[in-house]
Order: sequence, then structure tokens, then C-alpha cells
Amino acid sequence: MKRKSILLIEDDAIVRDVIKQFLQEEYDVIEASKCSEAPDLLKNCIDLAIVDYVLPDGNGFELIEAIRKDKPELPAILMTGYSHETVVIKALRAGMTDYMKKPLNLPYLMKRLSELLGGKESDRYFEAVESREEFIIDGIAAYIENNYTEDLTLNKLAEKSCMNKFKFCRAFKDRLGRSSTSYINSIRIMNAAELMKTSDLNITEIAYFVGYQSLTHFERIFRTVYKMSPREYRHKAKQEE
Repeated sequence: MKRKSILLIEDDAIVRDVIKQFLQEEYDVIEASKCSEAPDLLKNCIDLAIVDYVLPDGNGFELIEAIRKDKPELPAILMTGYSHETVVIKALRAGMTDYMKKPLNLPYLMKRLSELLGGKESDRYFEAVESREEFIIDGIAAYIENNYTEDLTLNKLAEKSCMNKFKFCRAFKDRLGRSSTSYINSIRIMNAAELMKTSDLNITEIAYFVGYQSLTHFERIFRTVYKMSPREYRHKAKQEE
């Protein structure tokens, strides 16, 4: 099945990258930072537009009006940091499909896209997002879940969040209640446990598949989480079947 395409117009490069990283596992994302870039991009097949309200060379309402002249049925979601009633009313009168307050709740965004375009919903739950920093950390957490097999170093994650290592570590722990290393390990071990129940890969193959370069390290982390060795876990899982 052909993937749906989303036009994302957001001038904040970090916010745009977080949204893109979150969505691109399910959708093709075409990005822009200002209104003037939209006409050329609309030559592509676009299934939905996500547009920021305030852009460097215009606003989201003007842009959606221009887009609708060529694509009158195109669903459009407006993002805005403003919560004034007049903005909400204006969005509804302009025929916006949805209106979302920034910083976005990413799982809610995925849920709405699934309803509008089809595709999977995020099964993650985030508490209300109160700041841009929390929004970025939510995006990093989603990035970890989608890329846990890669070499996810602290430096790489901090760089992706555009924070220094110390600020990133504090922000991540404040948001998710654990360090990024602990979070990565939990995702990897959870997926390793699932592979032990559903695949014929041996323990070493599973360890390397989920992102560990050392079998000893993998077994130590696994035992910490499940209170038994990987082999004991696999044996127990087979008995329960």
C-alpha cells in the first residue's frame, strides 16, 4: 500500500525535525519552513497539511486558503502557540480539519492522522505537554523506540535535541523519570524478550539485533530487568506455551 504524504510547514527547525522523526515511520513527510516554499511542494501528491499559525512570511490561515484553491478537499491541521478564542473560531471558520495547541501532544497527533488518513496509532501515552523542552524530549523518546537497534549514544541524542549533555540528561529524567540509558535498555530488553518468544534466533543473535555489542552486557542488563538469564527466560516462556 502506498504511504500517505504529509506537508509539514513549521519554521522552528528543531520542532519540525521532532515532528518529522515521529511521523516518518508511518508517513512520507515533505517539509518547509515558510509559506513561499509551499507552492512548489504542492506539485507533489499531498494527502494532508500540518501548518504552523505564525510563519516568517505569512500565517497559516493565508497559506491554507492558498492551498485550498488548488486542493479544496485537502485536510489541514493548524498548529499554534496561541489559545485565544478568536484564533480557534477563525480556524473553524477557515475550515481547518483540526486545531492543535503547541507544544503538540505527539500521540494525539498520530491518533488524528490515523483517523484522517489511516495507519497505526501510537500506543504511547504522554502526560500533558507544558513546554517546548518537554515536547522535544517526547520526540527523542519516540526516536529511541523507533531506532533502538542503532548506536544511540548520549552525545547523539543530546545533539539531536539541540541541548548540551547535562541539560539533556536533566530534561530527559524530569520528563520520563529515568535516564536515557535506562530508557534505551528497557526498550531493547523488552524487544529482546519478545524475540525470544516469537523467533528462532539464538541468544547471541538477539543481543546483537536489539543493539548490544557485548553478549555479557546484554545478559547482565536482561537479568537486572527480568531477574533471570535470557536462557532461563526463553525456557520458561516455552514451558508456559
